[in-house]
Amino acid sequence: MNELEKAPRRSFPIFVGIMILLLGIMSYQVADPLTGRSVLATLGYRIFSPVQTALSGLTNIVAGGIRNYFLLTRTSKENARLLKEVSELKIQNRMAHEIQQENQRLRKMLELRERLPYLLIPGEVVARDSKAAQSRTLMINRGTRHGITSEMPVVTPEGIVGMTIFVDVLSAKVLMITDTSASIGAMLEKGRVAGILSGDGQNSCILKFLPINVQVKKGDLVVTSGQEGIFPEGLAVGRVFQEVKESTLYRSFEVVPFPNFTSVNEVLFMKQAKSGPQ
Repeated sequence: MNELEKAPRRSFPIFVGIMILLLGIMSYQVADPLTGRSVLATLGYRIFSPVQTALSGLTNIVAGGIRNYFLLTRTSKENARLLKEVSELKIQNRMAHEIQQENQRLRKMLELRERLPYLLIPGEVVARDSKAAQSRTLMINRGTRHGITSEMPVVTPEGIVGMTIFVDVLSAKVLMITDTSASIGAMLEKGRVAGILSGDGQNSCILKFLPINVQVKKGDLVVTSGQEGIFPEGLAVGRVFQEVKESTLYRSFEVVPFPNFTSVNEVLFMKQAKSGPQ
């Protein structure tokens, strides 16, 4: 192939380039009647607009993801802080409630000490007997050093608890009235009909040996009669719950004691001789 044959071939790309350049110049100079922009600008806009839109959307998605990540991180930290504060407030509220309850119990004890003609020695429950199924005893942190003696009445502002059966120097064992071996004199406040109160080994007592014709109804108040010589007359014991069929010769009734023995924490020992604080 000679030089004359190659020349037209080399000239053709140059020709095409020149034509494209001329078309571009003309498109730039000619305005689109709809938009008022040049044909070249309109063509470029139509070509690159979808790409620009896609890139803008992708940018917004990425930016939104980053913002959401930091927002979720801050929210998570804030939630953790708020949960901690709520937990602390709950604990503080519970402690305040316990202090309020303790203050109310102590206030009732002080009122009882002023009302009864006895020296009342306060004590706290330190242990409960759980060895035997029917055993109902409490260990109290008061003993002979504090003026505690055997067979001393033990009460709460709500009602009687039991009596001391063993006393050491710094502690005393109290037999609750719900123990099967406990037996004290008790009576119906209404009518003053007396009987014997014994424990059932659970959480109740049985008032026995009442006359057949006695008038009793659920909720009647039962108080101590003082017949056994340990408890003074008139201390609250509990209320009648239901009749118990034991004999045809007398009537018996289940009595629910006033103190909730499962939650008793403070008690009062009743000492007859008011010889001053121990």
